[in-house]
Amino acid sequence: MSETESGDLSQGWDAIDHALQTVYGDQKPEHFGAIIKYRFGGPDPLDGISIYRSDAAGRPHWHYVTYGLSDLYGERDNNDPPSDDKVSGYGFELTFRLAVQNGETEPPTWALNFLQNLARYVFETGNTFAAGHWMSANGPIEAGSDTLLTEMGLVEDPQLRTIQTPYGKLQFLQVVGLTADELYAIRRWNVRGALAAMQAHMPLWITDTTRPSLHTQPDVHAAISEGAAKDGSSTGSLYVDHLHIEQRKRLLRSTQTIIHMGTLSVRDLKFVLPWRLPHGKPFVIFSDTGAGLEFMPAQPGQSFSMEGQGTQELTLTINEAQMQALLHGLRAREGEYTIPGIDNVIWQVKTSIITNNQGEVTGKYEA
Repeated sequence: MSETESGDLSQGWDAIDHALQTVYGDQKPEHFGAIIKYRFGGPDPLDGISIYRSDAAGRPHWHYVTYGLSDLYGERDNNDPPSDDKVSGYGFELTFRLAVQNGETEPPTWALNFLQNLARYVFETGNTFAAGHWMSANGPIEAGSDTLLTEMGLVEDPQLRTIQTPYGKLQFLQVVGLTADELYAIRRWNVRGALAAMQAHMPLWITDTTRPSLHTQPDVHAAISEGAAKDGSSTGSLYVDHLHIEQRKRLLRSTQTIIHMGTLSVRDLKFVLPWRLPHGKPFVIFSDTGAGLEFMPAQPGQSFSMEGQGTQELTLTINEAQMQALLHGLRAREGEYTIPGIDNVIWQVKTSIITNNQGEVTGKYEA
């Protein structure tokens, strides 16, 4: 058993090393470790990141692998008996493949901060990642650059399969850089299918920060459009920038429900809804205030209904005609809207403020 620089015996760490050895043999990676471990008050949640040079798929690239989202030392082991369902820590480590640019002899260090920030999100929120998930970087994934890659998708690393460690199962999830229009299209369908369609242009899903959008490639565009038409969207819920629900009582008249949304929330709702309800799939938007708005597809002969009045968790059941009225009548522009057929509901839309990944205001959104 090996011993890490901290002096801790780490069977979880060794299990990751062994998985990488099956791919890279005796290659010694570049390794960047945390000076002060996160569990001892350090700023970086990952204990370390190893970087290998790879020529797989005929495309030289740097292969980054994290240590710390899984249980490395048995400190998070809950002593449950071994089982097929038990996972190590959060159950995954992140990987990232970054194309080697001309003349590059050392792996770019910006990707270390990028992966630490993703891990920090998991540690601070408790939200975990899985293959098929996506998220926005709120700016270039390489901070300060002019790359078009501002979004991310996650897939199982094509060379590192799920392993069993002494502390549970561990999956290697690869982060893939995407452009805004690629992700916009992907949300109509699903990440796995769309990335499979892109693989001919992006072997091993290697991220190249200099590349153009692949959404303009005819085969990619056709595959996503056909998949979306057949399957609908796998995006069942979205976190939105602003959502609040209140009731407005009126003398001798029915109470009105006021739904407050941001313009970005309206944009996302209108984009995903027609790829969910017609396929018999519900769709939910929610915010960090605890508000949730669920849209359910009406059954044949069923019309509009509303459940949860007086709460911050509202369910609207709408049919095809009412969905089309909503898509046509609700705009991503500040104002107050009413939708025919969706009775006693007022939509109050406020302009969304856009910030980068440092929290700095970069603009406003209105369509």
